[in-house]
Amino acid sequence: MSDGATRRYQLVAGACSLLLITTAVGAFAVDLGSTRPDPVPFADTVKLGVTAETEQASQHRGASIPRVEVFYSQYRYVVGYAGVAGAVSALDEPGREQQFGYPLAVYASDYAGRSPRCENGTLTSATNPDWVSVTDAQFVVGSRASLAGESVVVPFSAADDASAFADDCGGRVVDWAELRRDPPAVPSAAGVESSLDDRRTRADRRASDAESLLDRETSVVVGRDAPTVQQAVTAAPPNTTVVVPSGTYAERVTVDKPVTLRGENATLDGGGTGTVIEVRADDVAVTGLTIRGVGNATRAENASESGDWDESIQQGYGGGDAGIAAHNVSGLYVHDVTMNTPANGVLLRRAPGAVVDDLRVYGTDEWLDGFMGVIAMNEAVVVQNSYVEGGRDGVYLHRAEGTVVRNNTFLDQRFGVHLMYTSETLIADNVARGQRGSGVVVMTRPTANAIVGNDVRHATGGIFVGGSGSYVARNVVVDTDRGLVSYATQTAYEHNVLYENRVGFAASSVVPSNRVVANDFVGNDRHATAGPGPLRIYTEDGRGNYWEGAYDLSGDPGSPTLERAYSPTDDLDRRFHRTDAAVTLSAAPTVRGLRAFRGTTPGLRRASIIDLSPLARPSNPDRLAAARNETRVEGSA
Repeated sequence: MSDGATRRYQLVAGACSLLLITTAVGAFAVDLGSTRPDPVPFADTVKLGVTAETEQASQHRGASIPRVEVFYSQYRYVVGYAGVAGAVSALDEPGREQQFGYPLAVYASDYAGRSPRCENGTLTSATNPDWVSVTDAQFVVGSRASLAGESVVVPFSAADDASAFADDCGGRVVDWAELRRDPPAVPSAAGVESSLDDRRTRADRRASDAESLLDRETSVVVGRDAPTVQQAVTAAPPNTTVVVPSGTYAERVTVDKPVTLRGENATLDGGGTGTVIEVRADDVAVTGLTIRGVGNATRAENASESGDWDESIQQGYGGGDAGIAAHNVSGLYVHDVTMNTPANGVLLRRAPGAVVDDLRVYGTDEWLDGFMGVIAMNEAVVVQNSYVEGGRDGVYLHRAEGTVVRNNTFLDQRFGVHLMYTSETLIADNVARGQRGSGVVVMTRPTANAIVGNDVRHATGGIFVGGSGSYVARNVVVDTDRGLVSYATQTAYEHNVLYENRVGFAASSVVPSNRVVANDFVGNDRHATAGPGPLRIYTEDGRGNYWEGAYDLSGDPGSPTLERAYSPTDDLDRRFHRTDAAVTLSAAPTVRGLRAFRGTTPGLRRASIIDLSPLARPSNPDRLAAARNETRVEGSA
C-alpha cells in the first residue's frame, strides 16, 4: 500500500472508530419500551392494506373499513393498516422484529357503541370508531360484512357488543391471541406464483374460443355483393363472414351484429375523423385489415375535468378516437390488424372476453401527442403477440382486473404496460425498449399482480411496482436509470437479472416487507438503493442474491454462498465491483467491527439493505447471458 493510501486508510478507519463509539452511546439512550404510546390519527400513519380501488369504492358506498395501527420499538413511523387481516399477516412476517423491533402497542378500530351493521354485505357505522388496544379487544370473524370479496374482521372493546354483532351478521367472536393463531387468509406473493399456470390456461382458453370466430362461413363479399364495407356488414346474416378484398376503402364502419370482418390485404381509411371501426355487438371478429385515417381526439369532447376522478377517466379516456373501439360488448376478437393512429389503437370499455392478437400499432413519434396502443377499462382482456411503436402507452389498463398481457413488443412510448387500479393481472414475456418512463409500471396500490419473464432495455425506467402481494420474477432489465423500483409491500422479487443499470433495485417502500432472493446484480453503477425505513434483509432460508463484486476471502470456494454478508447500500460494499481499494479498506478490523455492531442494532440500520448469504455465482446464468446479448426487436415497419 502506498504512503498516501495508508494515510487515507488511517483517516477513514479513525473516523469509523469514532462513529462506532458515538453511535453506541446514543443507540440506547432512551428505553422505547418503557411507556405505551397513545393512538394517533390514522392519517398520520404510514398506510398499508386494501387497494386504492377498494378504499375508493368503500367510501362511495359509505362503508367503514376497520383499521389497525402499530407502534414499533425501532421504527420512527406508526404503521397503519386498512383491514385487520392485513395487519395480522404483517406482524407474523419472518424477520419483522429484526427489522422493526418489537411492537410497543397495537390498536384497532373500536366499533363498540357505534351501532355497526352489515346491510348488503357492507360494514357501516353510525359514527366513526375510536381505538382499542388489540389485547383488550374481541374480534368478529367470518361475518357477512365483506370488503373486496373477503369477510371483514370487526373489533370491539366490549364483548357484549361483539356478540350482538355476530348474532345479527353471523360469524364468531375470538380474542387477539386466537386471531393470531388462526389468522384470516390474505393475498400473498406465494399464492400469485402458484396461480401462474391457471392464469395462462384461462388466457389460452379465451384466445382459443375467440379464434373460432374466424371459421364462420362467408356470406358477403365487398364489391361483389355490396358496394361498401358498411353495406356489406348491414347485408350479412349474423354469425357469418364479410370479406373485404384488396384495396383501400374510404369509410368508417359500425358493426352492430355478430359477424367476422375479414380483410384480404385491404385498408380502411377513416379520413382523419373519429373512430374507424366501432363495434356494437357481441362476438365480433376483425382480422386481416390495415386501418388508417383515425381521428386525433385522445379524450371525449364533453369529458368532465372536475368531480369524481374515476368518472373523468371513464368518460375522457374511454371516449377518444381509435382504430377499433368496443363499448359494452363481449367476445371481441381483433386479429392480424395493422393500425396507424394519432390516438388509440384498440379501445375496449366494458368488453369482457376481448382478445387482441397479432396487432400492430404505429402511434405518434412524441408520446405527448398520442395515446394508447390498447386501452382496456372495467373488464379483463387478453393482449398477446402484438407490436406497439410510439404513442403514449403500449397497453393501458384501468380497473381491468384479471387481464393478461403477454408476448408483446413495446417500443418508444411513455410506458410499455401501464396498470391503474388493476389487480390479478399477468404481465408476461413482453419486450420493452426506449420508454421515456418505464417498461412496466403498476400504480394505485393494486394486489396480486404477476410480472414475469419480461425484457426491458434502454429505457428511463425498467419495472415499477406498487401495491402489495405481487410476484415479480424472471425479468431482465438492462440499461435503465432504475431497473426495478419497489413501492410494493409483501411482494416477491426473485430470479430477475439487473444488468448495467444506473441503479439495479430501488427499494422505495417505507415499510419493507418484500422477499428479494435469487436475483443477479451485474454491471450496475449501484446494485441497489434504499429509501427511508429500517433494514431490508434480502436473504431467505440461508440463500440470498448474486452481487457482482461481493467477495469472501476466507470461505469455501466450492460453497454456493459466501460467508461474508454484503450490503449494496454500504459506502464501501457498493464500490466493490468498481474499485479494488474498497475491498482493501473493507477488510480493516475497525470497519468490520462497525458492521457487526450495526447488524445487531436497529437504530443503525435505517435506509439500508443487507444480504446475509450472498450467492457465490449467478443464480440465473442463462438469463444473464441473454442480458449481455442484445435481443432483436421484431415487428417494426
